[in-house]
Amino acid sequence: MAEILTGATPTAPKFMVYSLPGIGKTTLASKLKRSLIIDIEGGANFVDTPRTTQITNLDEFYELLIKLRGAKERKLDYIVIDTADWLVRLMVEQVAGINRSKEGLSQTLNRSNGGYGNGKQILENQVRTRLLPMLGELNAKGYGICLLAHADKKEMMESDGTNIEQITPKIDPNTLNAFMEWCDAIFYLKKDATGNRILQLESDDIALAKNRTSLTGEINLSEVDVNDILTNKANRKEK
Repeated sequence: MAEILTGATPTAPKFMVYSLPGIGKTTLASKLKRSLIIDIEGGANFVDTPRTTQITNLDEFYELLIKLRGAKERKLDYIVIDTADWLVRLMVEQVAGINRSKEGLSQTLNRSNGGYGNGKQILENQVRTRLLPMLGELNAKGYGICLLAHADKKEMMESDGTNIEQITPKIDPNTLNAFMEWCDAIFYLKKDATGNRILQLESDDIALAKNRTSLTGEINLSEVDVNDILTNKANRKEK
């Protein structure tokens, strides 16, 4: 039976950071305290932080989550998925039945599972009923969840129903909404004219961002510890 709660009940952060290639997503994630990078893209070799070898199999990924979930003692503060769009690609391959052989490369999500868009629905079901609940269980155990993603430009609908082009996470459009709803925050990482890395905390006409706290504006990461941002302790300079 559901309980009635009063007052805020803060949990470990669950958030996404996305950017164009080469801006420093993985480097930023490596600054998180006691973090483990789950390397799906194969680009985490240059950071000096605990990380997995590259995971190219979805079953291997879920086995790791189950192992972390079952650990008697939590030795990590953050689990970093590098990157979420590459993870979704593994899910697409599984749903579509792509086996990475020459014969399997012509298979698509639209044509799979009887066609008529069934594959897209199954993919969304996988995200909403398996992936995000498992990450949610880890979050409930005190793990912060950091999803890294690449940036893309998509047509997005604003609250008034008008469509605009915005920079967004490069995640399959069939599942992007599920991630946006699940994450407490989505931050856009960029560089300013002088090369400083800037974390955008709220949406504008150019890029998508969100958070469920009082964070506003932009943060210069050369001036603020990312761990302080996530605990809302940063002394920030807003736009």
